[in-house]
Amino acid sequence: MSRLWYSTRTIDIAAPQHSAIDFFRDGPTRPTDTSRPTFTKLPLEVIVQILIHVNIGDIFSIRQACKHLLAQTKSHKVWAGVAARLKDNKDLVWPSWALPVAAIPASTLEDLVVRATRLSSLVNSHDWQIDTREAFEAVIQRPWDSPIWLYLIRGRWLLVQSSDYLLELWDLDAAEYTQPAATYVGLEGFVNGVVLAEGTNGVEITLSTTLFNTYKFAPDLPYRKEVRNFQPALTPIDSFHGYSSVKARKGRLLAFAESNGDPLRACIMDESTRCNVELSFRSQVFECQRTLDICMRDDIFFVARHRNMELYLYNDLRRALEMGGTTDRAVSPFQSFSYPGDLLPYNPQFHSTTPAYFDVPDGSVALAHFYDDDWQAIVVSPQLRSPNPKHRDYKIENVHAIGSAMGPLYAMGTGENGYRCTALCGSRLTLHYGKPRDFEPSPAPGAGFQELGPDRSHTLVSWELPDFKIDLPRPDCIAIDEAVGICVAGMGSGRIWIGDAIPREEPKKFDLVPLPGKTPHPDPRWPLLPPSYFWDTFYPGVLSQSDPIDEVAPGWSTAVDHYWPWRNNPKAYGGLLWFVEHFMGIPGPARSCHFCTKAFFKPSGTLPNLTEYVDVNGRIFRITTNAEWVTVQRLIDGTTIEDVITRLKDSRPRLPIIHDEDWMADYMAIHQHMTWYRRSRHPKS
Repeated sequence: MSRLWYSTRTIDIAAPQHSAIDFFRDGPTRPTDTSRPTFTKLPLEVIVQILIHVNIGDIFSIRQACKHLLAQTKSHKVWAGVAARLKDNKDLVWPSWALPVAAIPASTLEDLVVRATRLSSLVNSHDWQIDTREAFEAVIQRPWDSPIWLYLIRGRWLLVQSSDYLLELWDLDAAEYTQPAATYVGLEGFVNGVVLAEGTNGVEITLSTTLFNTYKFAPDLPYRKEVRNFQPALTPIDSFHGYSSVKARKGRLLAFAESNGDPLRACIMDESTRCNVELSFRSQVFECQRTLDICMRDDIFFVARHRNMELYLYNDLRRALEMGGTTDRAVSPFQSFSYPGDLLPYNPQFHSTTPAYFDVPDGSVALAHFYDDDWQAIVVSPQLRSPNPKHRDYKIENVHAIGSAMGPLYAMGTGENGYRCTALCGSRLTLHYGKPRDFEPSPAPGAGFQELGPDRSHTLVSWELPDFKIDLPRPDCIAIDEAVGICVAGMGSGRIWIGDAIPREEPKKFDLVPLPGKTPHPDPRWPLLPPSYFWDTFYPGVLSQSDPIDEVAPGWSTAVDHYWPWRNNPKAYGGLLWFVEHFMGIPGPARSCHFCTKAFFKPSGTLPNLTEYVDVNGRIFRITTNAEWVTVQRLIDGTTIEDVITRLKDSRPRLPIIHDEDWMADYMAIHQHMTWYRRSRHPKS
């Protein structure tokens, strides 16, 4: 009896008298035994076709049982045939980097087939019991406070940027994680976007940074389990300035969410001519919002902003680029619509293809995002069939909840095709699979999408994060390869945890470096850590009712910098600029103009609320903050700080009409900020 490490459990493969495996067994045969066929004497092509169509477990059993067929069970023809047979199965997730299968090494195809089928089996047989693991499969140890950003390539290579701008490339197939396979020290700014282009000559990596620099690399990167000589040097083959937050690539066209030094100017750039065309907002759309993601699908560019989605014609952009796109040239969308209800997409990502579990027309796109702790997908579909995109009448079909986090959400990463995601939530790194749940189709304004059935998080695996009472997750340090089942998360301590849903038979051995008794910096991109917050010690001096200075109205002061000196500092973690960019999704400049002094005079033991009016790019917002949460309200367009002061003097503070009740853009930043605050500034709150 032989054992096969293949399915969700160990499979016993017996050798009955007339089994198919028995036909392939070696060994002498009695001369009188004429009932036993000798399949090893069949033509090679026939054997290959048999191996392609038998169960995957039988291939490994044949490999063990018949030495004459060992080479065939490892051949490229066999595994390319098996992959071609299985990859179109709607229950199987196949990565785009492993296409076409004819170009992928046999060892890689074998690994992918085994992993894809095992993960599919785990999902199909999932009974809502979570595989909770107390240990990760591996860890990469970097210096304290160093990880800033990471990204998985081909399920094997991990790109990591540290707080000193160093770019590292790690080989996850290596026996030990002692040093990176390659490094690059010339990055200017923090990475805020990456796109890959798989080709016959390898993979091309395009990175963009916060300082509007773009770099292109073409390292020699073998596939998973591919064994050959290689030199994966991180040497740029091209670089240019003026573009940031790269989102998508189609041929020679690159899509950027920011360009020409403007964080609101999304554009399409022709890489060969360096001409670009702006993706302008449609009229009557609130323009002070970032571009979150861009998807190039056939003849349409889908652009997700914070408040609405816009559709642009490829032909319009192509014609504008052929005319020589400049900073003055812009193309308007042919269709634009708002998200349903009061929905704001958090950390959204377009899928490369629309997941098969959505029953939607061809040409539909899906935008994944998290709403509070729910993993959701916004599905946009054409209502009419027409060769002219303008006549298809695209609409949001539905907002599907397809999974949920298991506690406060700090970071999330979604697979390219939307079948699985990973999340840093609570004290865990989790792997979820997507599956629609029943929701009310049209929620009332402000009500959200209420689930009709029981809560199902669709969590396959959960890894416990060691030392979580000290360590802090990093917002952009999370990655997943949904087809391979590998999840990666970076922590402030420098630990980069690697979870494998299909663990090795013998996990990597590693020794953890003990952590010092302090909390890491929550985000080195914002280096200043305020010594206190208003709910701890807003102003250390003795105060009375007559003390507040610079009062412009009863109970309202403009002396923000006197009482709250770090609030308007552009480098402060938790400062207004950080708050505006991370929570609200609006770029600066931003300044707190005046606040309610009643926060000074709360009874002893009571945590105060603070209300302030802030100016963000000429638009006025009212922000109310306490130790647990924050609410943001946008005042009607055209309202000025002077208007607010006049109404406050008249005791009519509510007269400025509120345009939006909720302007939160990223709950994950709130969760991380509050966790750091509780640990390092006010642990008893």
